[in-house]
Amino acid sequence: MKTALFIVGENIKYNTILVDYIQRAIKESLQALDTFYLLEGSDKNLFLSLEEAISKNNKLVIATDEKNFNIIGKILSTIHNDSLVLKQEMLLPSKSSVYDKNTYMIETKNNKINVLRIKENQKLPAILLNKQNNIKFINVFDIDEESCQILLNPIAENFETKIKIIKIIEGWNLIKIESLKYGQINNFIESAKQLLNKNLIPQEDVLLYIKYKLIKNNNKITVAESCTGGLLSSMFIKYSGASNIINGNLVTYSNDIKEAWLGVSTQTLKNFGAVSEQCVEEMLEGAVNVSNTDISLAISGIAGPDGGTNEKPVGTVYIGAKSKDNGQIIERLHLKGDRIYIQNQAALYAIKLLLKLKKDIFF
Repeated sequence: MKTALFIVGENIKYNTILVDYIQRAIKESLQALDTFYLLEGSDKNLFLSLEEAISKNNKLVIATDEKNFNIIGKILSTIHNDSLVLKQEMLLPSKSSVYDKNTYMIETKNNKINVLRIKENQKLPAILLNKQNNIKFINVFDIDEESCQILLNPIAENFETKIKIIKIIEGWNLIKIESLKYGQINNFIESAKQLLNKNLIPQEDVLLYIKYKLIKNNNKITVAESCTGGLLSSMFIKYSGASNIINGNLVTYSNDIKEAWLGVSTQTLKNFGAVSEQCVEEMLEGAVNVSNTDISLAISGIAGPDGGTNEKPVGTVYIGAKSKDNGQIIERLHLKGDRIYIQNQAALYAIKLLLKLKKDIFF
């Protein structure tokens, strides 16, 4: 069972925040997104690309702008030997099984196709496709991919499921679990949790899981970050109810602000530099003190493309996690990729370090 998103139209294609919104909505609604197409309405291969997407995917969401909405309807009618009719102020194939304002669905023997008419700065139309109940995801930490396979494959076979391991960062694997004909996904997850008790989070969204666990344990967290520029903070704050776990976060990009806001000493910055274990240690301490929270995370590094040296090349990042009652962990990383990929990896490593520091809460 494969799910694809097919986006058509210049008004969407070059509007990156709108594309992100559509992708998020599809993933949240359907809990799966295997393939992603992005085309302009004037693309001469539009018909063939759409025909290919239909042939290769069981579920297809077509998100199109106003200009190309009727064109998509005509193509679908041609593919399915159908004609267009006017319903709900839309021209749509007459065989559409369900429709609502700016959205309709076509069902065939092999496919379900949901067409959405997208308008900028508006809420998305209703997604009419159902969730894939035969697929779930879990996260496994501090176990390599090969060991995951060895440990989880026998359980998967026992409960008639199959697994796919996706490496997020070093020591963090996302496990896709797909039910076969008589598969028992929930039983697989329960058995895997018993086996990997201190390494497994039985949900796909790790940040949401962390939020609930922090609330349950009445813990608050603060973040002090430099090279990630607020990225880690945004990962927490994007969730409703973030005020229950966060009083405030700090982006301390310059050395002067590290000193003024976090109390990093001039001597530390002079002797070791901002990208150092010593600086991150003081950032952790300063963040806990200024926010009066239980846990702090800190990041300082060189995301590039400039700023690297022989001693500290681009991709050198120090990440720390500190708890008032559990001590602290600081690690030096050597990350690869462009600036944005390095920043994203650094933020995810900080999340992994938080889980490692507070295993008593999260596992």
